[in-house]
Amino acid sequence: MKQSVEEMVTAVTHTIKQSAKYGQTSEETIRKLAETAVRQHKKPKAAVKAVRKQLHSIMAPYLGDPDYAAAAVALEAAFTTGDQADIEAACRSSLHSHLSTRERLPLMADFYSRIFAVTGRPRVMLDIACGLNPLAFPWMGLERPLDFYAYDIHEARITFLNHYFRLQGLPPLAKLQDVAHQFPAEQADVALFLKEMPRFERNYHGQGRPLLETLNVNWLVVSYPTVSTHGGRNLTNRYRDFMFQLIEGHDWPVTELLFDGELVFCIEKGARG
Repeated sequence: MKQSVEEMVTAVTHTIKQSAKYGQTSEETIRKLAETAVRQHKKPKAAVKAVRKQLHSIMAPYLGDPDYAAAAVALEAAFTTGDQADIEAACRSSLHSHLSTRERLPLMADFYSRIFAVTGRPRVMLDIACGLNPLAFPWMGLERPLDFYAYDIHEARITFLNHYFRLQGLPPLAKLQDVAHQFPAEQADVALFLKEMPRFERNYHGQGRPLLETLNVNWLVVSYPTVSTHGGRNLTNRYRDFMFQLIEGHDWPVTELLFDGELVFCIEKGARG
């Protein structure tokens, strides 16, 4: 008996959720991709293959992840000592496991001090498509109380980050949310979107500008890698042009900060209600 479209979407979603590689991905994300794949492919096997290919681009497993269970134990041990050096070492270890944050490790303290010198120190902050970046909190120089919202589609990562937030004495505000389909609605002082916009636009073409327009924040902090992952090609001018195209027509003052390996735009949106 032939499956209905809805039955096929459910079957494809279930198959992906049972896989070792993508089983920890938000079911909402998988289902959205399955809905598209089922419309394009008549056979379930082809639809599953299409979803896996898209998830490879979205999840970027090649960038790396820690063993979250082991990392959680290491963080607990560090916080139990109460020694800031131990806590920072445990955070560094996890940050080192992911390419994006590993590249930022040598300049972390300078990175956030220069950004917050422009934006002011936030009391409410959004970290969009956060990856492991919330573990950089010890280098941010921020005071409590702080509402630190973090959004990602990796279930194990969100569980790990909320565990970390509790250890830090912060509210557990990491959220399993696909920002491509549900833009963050929280009001905040600053929204971070670090080194993710190129991939976001590639996977969800045309969504980058609406995302930036919708965010209800005073400041957008959007960054780009200055060098390509493969080949070492300089991307500074390319991404500078890309950024200004994204916000063309908006009267948003922009402060550019250039770091070794990362180009940052602090955009004063002034939209918080």
